[in-house]
Amino acid sequence: MKKLLIILLVLTGTTAIKAQTRTADESAIEKTWARFGNSWRNQNFSDMKDYMTPDCHWINVVGMHWRNLKEVQFAHQAFITAFLKDAKAVDKSSNLRFLTNDVAIMYRVTHIGAFYPPDGIDHGTNKQGDKDNIATIVFVRQNGKWLIASGHNSDVVAQAAASDPVLHMNK
Repeated sequence: MKKLLIILLVLTGTTAIKAQTRTADESAIEKTWARFGNSWRNQNFSDMKDYMTPDCHWINVVGMHWRNLKEVQFAHQAFITAFLKDAKAVDKSSNLRFLTNDVAIMYRVTHIGAFYPPDGIDHGTNKQGDKDNIATIVFVRQNGKWLIASGHNSDVVAQAAASDPVLHMNK
């Protein structure tokens, strides 16, 4: 009986430790994402090296694929100081899924305010944004820190939502 009690205590303690670790990892990942948001708000991505991996990738909403930190940082900086300079980004929802203890995927919905590519000037036909955007962000733990390894964002097209076949699927 004493052995059974010890085993139960060990198993319970292990589960509690894993839950505490997972909560700490979730918090660390949220803080990493918040750093990206701070760079956006401050219109300065020079600190991107502190929260993204050197070999990161990013695919933007129109399919531009940037490979490595230098390209990802340069492109974000170029856009935030041009046509995205007045576009506010407000996080709406998030879902985090751990694939391993060191890899997690975040599905993040953000509302992006209106912007006018390519030069930030309203030419009457170039308004973008003012809609939700969904991003898939891959986080990896490296040297005890959670970093962004990859991102891909897409516009949420509200008119298409009613045609989502999953809404009509037998469950």
